[in-house]
Amino acid sequence: MYKQYFRQAWNLMTQNRFYSTVYILGTGMAIAMVMVLAIVFHARTANIAPEIHRDRMLLVPRAAAIKKDEQGMMNSNLSRKTVKECFYTLQTPELVAVGTNPDNLNYLIGDIYTKLPGGADQFKTMVMSTDANFWKMFQFSFIHGNGYLQADFESGIRKVVLSETMARKIFGKTDVINQSVMVNEIEYNISGVVKDVSSVMSLVYADIWVPYTTLSSVTETSNAENIVGALQVYILAKESADFPKIRKEMEQKRLLYNTSLKEYQYEFRDGIPYTQKEFVLREMDYREKPHVLMWKYSLIGLIFLLVPAVNLSGLTSSRMRKRISELGIRKAFGANRNTLISQVLVENLLLTFIGGTIGLILSYILILGLKGLLLGPNYYTNMNINVKLDPEMMINFPIFIYAFIVCVLLNLLSAFFPVWRATKISIVEAINDK
Repeated sequence: MYKQYFRQAWNLMTQNRFYSTVYILGTGMAIAMVMVLAIVFHARTANIAPEIHRDRMLLVPRAAAIKKDEQGMMNSNLSRKTVKECFYTLQTPELVAVGTNPDNLNYLIGDIYTKLPGGADQFKTMVMSTDANFWKMFQFSFIHGNGYLQADFESGIRKVVLSETMARKIFGKTDVINQSVMVNEIEYNISGVVKDVSSVMSLVYADIWVPYTTLSSVTETSNAENIVGALQVYILAKESADFPKIRKEMEQKRLLYNTSLKEYQYEFRDGIPYTQKEFVLREMDYREKPHVLMWKYSLIGLIFLLVPAVNLSGLTSSRMRKRISELGIRKAFGANRNTLISQVLVENLLLTFIGGTIGLILSYILILGLKGLLLGPNYYTNMNINVKLDPEMMINFPIFIYAFIVCVLLNLLSAFFPVWRATKISIVEAINDK
């Protein structure tokens, strides 16, 4: 029976091309908009290499140094001293790592260039300074060598890890382990070369990585009793259920740290520490609380699905008025009300399926075409950064299934009420309807 319904639906779709086109496009655009939001959020929050532990990470990107007399305050990143006293000593997490935002380094010391020792060609470079734990927390794909070790980090030896692209720019090849490179006229020894990291990986993205112990003038300041600096902290929990315990221990460490300070006190602000999802939402709008933003974007997604459904309901009603005579004739030949309703719903289901498929394809076209706008970093906008998209960032079929199911339900509901009203008309009235 349903096979016959689909055959009839296909025939009607080809006969009513305007209606079918509008219906398919309405459904497709709704699905596409929801999928664009979902894919962007998935790419920024899912466990994707090198950031394979996003679901059990806490982030402390900045510090607030407040004068005890409440006459002033400073908001910045953390100093090496604050990191050492408040975070490296934490017992609850599995691991604590530290890095810098390349934008902060650029702001503090200006543009950074790399070149061969004695070479004339130099290349503008995005630099991230980290500790040795950074290479344990994040899963980079090493082409040659490895990250710098804890002993290298503590000693302040100038080691550097290059991205594949940067290695090829400087040397014309990637097998460059133990060779030297100049970073702002300071010589570094190359310990490893990694595959290029997508700029979507905002916690780890850079061209080169160096120990922050080689940049002590950047990571520490004399301001606010050396509370602030240029460092941000990544905390890896054994499991996400440990987040409350970690937050409690962090608060204890903060209070103890403040007893050693004279004029200032260190405070967490704006929901710190963040989960990865909270961090992403704060980047979208720092003025709003993350859970409020989550509700807002969920509501936007629902509206993207609901508005077309309402419009399609009116379109279906108009179409049903034109088909009243047809429905009357079918009733006269023995078709019951449930059969007529089922037939129309199957017709709409076919249109929804086609529209959903088109919407899924369109979402990927939009993501690929607008990847710089949707997924580009919020820093170094003047460096012509290429936003690399890996398949695992793009594939989010569970969200598509959820969106498609909601769209099917809304579209079926939008069709049900018009056809239900149309089938209530008597056979004589329906046949005589003009």
